[in-house]
Amino acid sequence: MSKFGAESESEEIALEQREQSVVSEDTDRSHAILMHKSDKSGESIGGKARLQMLAQRVIHINRLTVSSEKFWEPGAEAGVDVNSMDFNDIDAPCKIFCADFNKSKYTIDENLKNHTLKSFLKKKRPDWSKVRWINVDGVSWDVIKALAIEYNLHPLSIEDCLHEPQRIKCDHYSNHMYISLILHTLISQDGENVSEDLVSAPGHDSKSTSPTNSRKNLLEHGHREGSKYLEAHKLLRKEKLNVIVEHVSIFMISGGTLITVFQHGGNSVYSPICNRLKRTGTLLRTSEDVSLLMEAVIDAIVDLALPITDSYRHQIADLEGKILIRPKMQYTRELHIITGELTLLRRTLGPIQGLVNNMNQHHDENHFISEMAKTYFTDVLDHCNTIVDDLDTMTTISENLINMTFNAISYETNEYMQAVALMTVIFSPMTFVAGFFGMNFTNFPELDNGLPYFWKWTASFTLAIFILFNYKPLVRLSMRF
Repeated sequence: MSKFGAESESEEIALEQREQSVVSEDTDRSHAILMHKSDKSGESIGGKARLQMLAQRVIHINRLTVSSEKFWEPGAEAGVDVNSMDFNDIDAPCKIFCADFNKSKYTIDENLKNHTLKSFLKKKRPDWSKVRWINVDGVSWDVIKALAIEYNLHPLSIEDCLHEPQRIKCDHYSNHMYISLILHTLISQDGENVSEDLVSAPGHDSKSTSPTNSRKNLLEHGHREGSKYLEAHKLLRKEKLNVIVEHVSIFMISGGTLITVFQHGGNSVYSPICNRLKRTGTLLRTSEDVSLLMEAVIDAIVDLALPITDSYRHQIADLEGKILIRPKMQYTRELHIITGELTLLRRTLGPIQGLVNNMNQHHDENHFISEMAKTYFTDVLDHCNTIVDDLDTMTTISENLINMTFNAISYETNEYMQAVALMTVIFSPMTFVAGFFGMNFTNFPELDNGLPYFWKWTASFTLAIFILFNYKPLVRLSMRF
């Protein structure tokens, strides 16, 4: 066999093994999802629906695997060149809108789709438009490519936008800024957004717009879905609230253009901002500042994390009351899980604090961020500091409650052992005396003295032993009260 043939065969074997591992991993994920849905609805899922769901998940994970391999080829050139590279496997129906506004006028086009975006971008921007905001729900190659070509986005920023998960950061390029964030949303197990009572903008809803882009639970963000840790979490946690995370990419382009790309859907972020833009006289309209619009988006993302800290605060307060009344080992398990979740939240929300602080103190030649925006970033930084401080405080409280529970249980155990020791001290002399009088001796005159004689010796001996061994503990006990 030639060297070329051997290499081809080895590559085919490696490809088959990779596909098998991907399918095996996705089978575990799909099983976890099916079990979760079955537990939630209480109804069994048919075999056909089960196979369809599994097939969709396998297709999705294969797409992500192929895309990841393209990004991480050793020695490959950094970044994504939209003119020479092709990622058609990253395909999803996106919901897109474009808003143009100035002090006196505001228009929005809410009916943009993947196939219509390219022709829309070729149209001339209105002369009166001071700020243009393009929002994309879902990540698709054709949409990202059209935006990158139109606005000359840097290849490194395109790579960061397409590759998920991505660290929280802010990169500066010649004609634009790129910001990578994580959106945290508090939802109930039935999928309802409970972070706040949001008013949806016309033409937008909070449902999924991209079947190939799915939100992740907070724990799934740091652990493989279907792992034993996640299964234990689902069994032990009693709260019917989940923290969902998704990647957000923000491009602020010189000339007054802002592009926001939500991995799943950002209705909870952009709906309040759209409502503000509709009203004349608001700060966003009168300032005509694209950096202030970016500040509003980041502020909304940070504000959505506030209900999360409130939820954990209520859970910890509830557990604290139960522990003070009756400590149980079950509470330590729940507190341990809460501590882990708070640590993950701290890991994902903490970098936002540093990012906002850097933007607040940012100085560059291009003046991407205006002085007014920096002023309002101070308020965003205050919110970040509050959230991070609350997370640190709640983590400390949870750890202290765990220690207090163990100490309380140990104290109760010691009290029980003291009671057992007390009973032992009481009955040991009685056992000794009873054994003494119960000996089988022929000549035993004391047996003729009757039962009162036995109890007289038993009581005297028991009292002496009790005082001898319990004098100091009784003194310490009396000093407690």
